[in-house]
Amino acid sequence: MANIFSKLFPPPNFLRMSSVGLDISDKSVRFLGFRQEKDGFRIDRFAEIKLDSGVVSSGKIKDENKIKEALSALAVEHNLKFIRASLPEEEAYLFSMNLPKVSKNELRESISLQLEEYAPIKVAEAVFDYEIINESSNGFELEVSAIPGTVVENYTKIFRESGLVPISFEIEAQAIARAAVMRGDPGTYMLIDIGQAQTGISIVSAGTALFTSTLEIGGILITEAIAQSFSISAAEAEKIKKEKGLINNKGRKKGDKDVFTAVLGPLTLLRDEINKHYIYWHTHKETESGAVRKIEKLILCGGEANLKGLPDYLAKSMRVKVELADVWRNVPKSKDYVPEIVFGESLTYATAVGLALRDAQYD
Repeated sequence: MANIFSKLFPPPNFLRMSSVGLDISDKSVRFLGFRQEKDGFRIDRFAEIKLDSGVVSSGKIKDENKIKEALSALAVEHNLKFIRASLPEEEAYLFSMNLPKVSKNELRESISLQLEEYAPIKVAEAVFDYEIINESSNGFELEVSAIPGTVVENYTKIFRESGLVPISFEIEAQAIARAAVMRGDPGTYMLIDIGQAQTGISIVSAGTALFTSTLEIGGILITEAIAQSFSISAAEAEKIKKEKGLINNKGRKKGDKDVFTAVLGPLTLLRDEINKHYIYWHTHKETESGAVRKIEKLILCGGEANLKGLPDYLAKSMRVKVELADVWRNVPKSKDYVPEIVFGESLTYATAVGLALRDAQYD
């Protein structure tokens, strides 16, 4: 849903550099904004506020009063007004569509005529956007994102009642791609956003999200496995997970347990689900010409991507290149500028950075 709202209602120039990217997840709300200086862009402001369990679940807002309290607190404390926000992928539909040659001005109408064949939403009740993947003499290959209009209306209402004005919405996968994939890169990558409760998987090619999926697997399962194996509290298990990760401890006494053995169950489950999507893509997702866009590497982000040894584990077990995301790679900045957010923490801001880059890049 890249550019949704902004294409239909482009913001006036005076709003272009005053917004921040705002990301709502099941466990927290984060925002980040840039400011322009002579030598490039710098982080202007950023913050995170934790959410109580159950306020947001699987991308759905369950307690509007609580989320409005959190958003209002951020707005007041950090003087927020205009935002670019992400929409939950769990509520969205992403699909490819091939259309015969028509005028580009007629594409939206052509899509609307076929929308209900691809997504279980009545066209009158849907908000959709599209990207042109390929144009030939025969027609267009499009990637279309659609979401129920009620979802957009509800988020808009909640934001406005919290003192915030949304000037664009898009799905998380597209925002992450804008941050983690080099602008203009024609390659195809699997982006894996590992959070506490869920893991988002998306396939991005030439900078456009072509596929998304959400796994109900996250860092909490790994923490619980450590707690159970060592008979310790969740807080102690979380500390061990962050300190030791998957790297076996040298100097362990014989018979002592190691973290890797303790977390092998949920870790294998996560790896197998990632691999299942990896295989599915290479066996089902062909282009109109019949060619498969081969996934060149996996790019990890999200707070749980900081688990020590995770990239190596996935790389060796799946036999594919794996790297942690550089969320600053597309920020126009001076060579000597070092963002004040440390690398590990930056992985949690991937979506917010991608949203904020809409201002910096004038998409």
